[in-house]
Amino acid sequence: MQENMLTLQNLYEKYENNEYMLKRIHNHIAIYLPKTLENELNNFEKRTVRTNKLTTDQDIFIKVFLNKNRYYYFNFSFYEYNGKDYKMVKEDDIHHKLLSTISADRVIMPWKHKTKINILKRIKESSLFTSIPDTYTIQNIITYLCPAIFATKNEVKYFLTIIGDNILKKNQTLIYLTSNKTKKLLIEIDNLAITIGITNSTHNFITKYHEAHVYSLYRIFNINESISENIWKNILKDIGLNMLCVGTHYSNRYGNAENYINKSDEPLQKYTLFLKDNNPSNIAQQFISKSLTKTEDNSCTMSWKNIHYIWKLYLSNLNLPNVIYYNTLKTILKEHFAYNEEFDTFSNMTSKYLPRVSSFLLFWDKTISETQNDEIEIDELIGLFKPYQSSALTDVEILKIIRHFYTSVEIIDNKYILNIKCSLWDKSIAINKVLELIKMDDVITSNEII
Repeated sequence: MQENMLTLQNLYEKYENNEYMLKRIHNHIAIYLPKTLENELNNFEKRTVRTNKLTTDQDIFIKVFLNKNRYYYFNFSFYEYNGKDYKMVKEDDIHHKLLSTISADRVIMPWKHKTKINILKRIKESSLFTSIPDTYTIQNIITYLCPAIFATKNEVKYFLTIIGDNILKKNQTLIYLTSNKTKKLLIEIDNLAITIGITNSTHNFITKYHEAHVYSLYRIFNINESISENIWKNILKDIGLNMLCVGTHYSNRYGNAENYINKSDEPLQKYTLFLKDNNPSNIAQQFISKSLTKTEDNSCTMSWKNIHYIWKLYLSNLNLPNVIYYNTLKTILKEHFAYNEEFDTFSNMTSKYLPRVSSFLLFWDKTISETQNDEIEIDELIGLFKPYQSSALTDVEILKIIRHFYTSVEIIDNKYILNIKCSLWDKSIAINKVLELIKMDDVITSNEII
């Protein structure tokens, strides 16, 4: 205000001797300025109304557009979610759809370019891994993975939350102990994640326990190992990106996998946190109480090799990976039983599993010998072993015994045992007899036809 008054004063002083200019100043102030200001005010109010309307219309348009078209952004790429599946889209396709929609709407045409820029900015602020998938997508993922890969839905959710944690860089100190087969399947997830710029999505899954790691950091993780890698790859082709997005959704929803497992059902919690809740000493003690028996009879001895097998059987029955080094287990057993280093045996010890193992070892040592170009199927071996059995052994148990005690024997597809023969049965003679019977049957049938 004072500045304006000073400007006028300067003008009057400048032209104080010029009658014409003084009249012009008067006319501008008294006649033109009020009309100009009134016009300016009217135009300003119109622009304000127009701007407010366009702003409101633009906000409505952006909300409607982004609700109908669920676009996300991650690592310099755009993604679209249609309520069922996530897929990568080109930025040009988003531009085309956006500009076409604006042109069809026509309400915000004056702000066409401005609206496009605002929407693209909003999309880039919407991370792919903050999206919330619909129930259809979540249930579809669970259906794919359970029961084919996981036994229960809770196991699926836990697995997805772990993957989500890894993508979002959470729980970096935890270690998930799993099998070699499982690790191979998880590598395929890693390969999938790399294609969209995610690294180390399965880095904390390991296949062997290491004493350098403390038990409290281990979580035991297990999936159905019967699934083939090719089937798994096909599953990932169908649901891979959806699975990663559901995983990060669960990670965001539960906070992390540790929160999820702590609120999960007791069997899954007990299995997963087995190492966190135990140590080598009490695990060995549990093994002793469930699989071994102390006796007063000094003649009752067990070889370390037999104990080692029973330990592996114990882990297998609990579906656990090896969680104690064999030398550590042996040292702990020495604290409870007398040990003969010369014969590598423990005294005053027996096991309810020993007769089952011993009967098969006796059968094998008496009747099985190595040969070339011969084989016995596991079902055939079970039939031959039947008279020797103290109690029935399954094919899985027999295969485990062979692999443990006869490491040089080659087994194919868990079915064919190569380069062995049994003295109780000559397979080649039996096959020849069958072929002769077939030939005789063919001759008789031919004669009947004639």
